[in-house]
Amino acid sequence: MSQAVADFGLDCKTKVAGPGDREDAIRAPVEALIRSAGQHLNLRAVPYDEVRDMSRAVRTDHAVAVNGAITGYIDVQSPGLSLDPGRLTGHTRTRWERQRDLPNVIHTNGTEWQLWRYRDHVAGPVHMTGGPLDRAGRSLVAPTEFEDLVTSFLRWRPAPITSVLTLVRAVAPLARLLRGEVLDQLGADRAKVAEGIPDQEQTFRARVQDWRELFFPDVSDEVFAGGYAQAVTFALLVARGEKLELGDPLHELGARLGSADQSLMRGALQLLTADVAADFRVSLDLLVRVVGSVDWDRIRAGRRDLYLRLYEHFLDVYDPVLPRQCSSRDTPLEVVDHAVPEQG
Repeated sequence: MSQAVADFGLDCKTKVAGPGDREDAIRAPVEALIRSAGQHLNLRAVPYDEVRDMSRAVRTDHAVAVNGAITGYIDVQSPGLSLDPGRLTGHTRTRWERQRDLPNVIHTNGTEWQLWRYRDHVAGPVHMTGGPLDRAGRSLVAPTEFEDLVTSFLRWRPAPITSVLTLVRAVAPLARLLRGEVLDQLGADRAKVAEGIPDQEQTFRARVQDWRELFFPDVSDEVFAGGYAQAVTFALLVARGEKLELGDPLHELGARLGSADQSLMRGALQLLTADVAADFRVSLDLLVRVVGSVDWDRIRAGRRDLYLRLYEHFLDVYDPVLPRQCSSRDTPLEVVDHAVPEQG
C-alpha cells in the first residue's frame, strides 16, 4: 500500500502543479489509488466517474464497484479544504449534507480521509504526511489507519435486514437522497425550458408528466419529488416482497409488479428507463442493493399491521416534519395500503 500512496503523491504533484481546478486535478489520482488498494486486497475495484454538473447538488465524484457491485462513493474536495462539515459553505455544503445520507462514502481532500455511513462518522480523519500535494510527490506517506479505512470501505456490504427499525434506518435516508436528486432534475429541466428547449427534449420531465398529472396533480415540485421518491422506494420493497429479481432494469421490474392496485408504484418504476435512471444513479444503485438485503419473511413474522407500522416509522426517519406540514398527496394512500403484498 505504501507504493500506491507514493504513486498517488507523484500523480497529484504533477496534476496540481498544472493549470485548472485543483479539485478536478486530484480526481484521477484518487481513482488510481482506489484501484491499487483493491488489487492489494485481491478485489476488483472500479471507480466510475460521475457527471460533473454543478447545478445538481447531489453529485459525488466517484461511484465505486467492487467485484461488479456498487459498494460506495467517494466525494473529493479541493486539496487543503477543510472537511469539517461545520466549515463547508455554499454548494459544497449542500452537496455534502445530502451525501452524508449514503451508507458508505469516503470524504477526502487528498491528504485527509474520512469514512461516513448513514451520517455517522465511522473512521478517520486519517492524515497523509510528507507535504502538501503540490510538493510531496513520492514523499507522501499514509499511516496504517489509512489501509484500515480503505479496506472497510471496499469490503462493505449491506447486512441482512430482519427488523422494521433496521429496514427504515437503511432505506429512509436513501429515499431522502432520491427526493433531492428528483428535485434537482426537475429544476434543471425547468431551466432548460426557460432557455427555449422543448419539453420533449427534457428526458425526465417529458416521461413523468402524465404520471404526475394522474397521481400528484397541482402540487409543487418539492411535494412531487417527495411522493415520487417514496413510490420508488416502496415499489422496490414490493418487488422484494414478491421475490422479483432486483437486478432487472427498473422499468422492466415495474412492469412485473403483479397487483392492479400497485399502479402508482408500478408506474414510478416504469418511468426509470436507462436514460432516466442514469440521472439518479447516486441513490438508485445503493437503494437497489440495500433493498436486496431485506428478509421479508423474518420481518413479517405474522404481524397483520406490519405495513402501516413500517410506513409510520419510515416517515419519522425520512422527514420528521413531513406528516405535519405536507399535503397527504406526498404520502400517497396506495403506498400505505399496498406497500408490501399481504400474506395469508
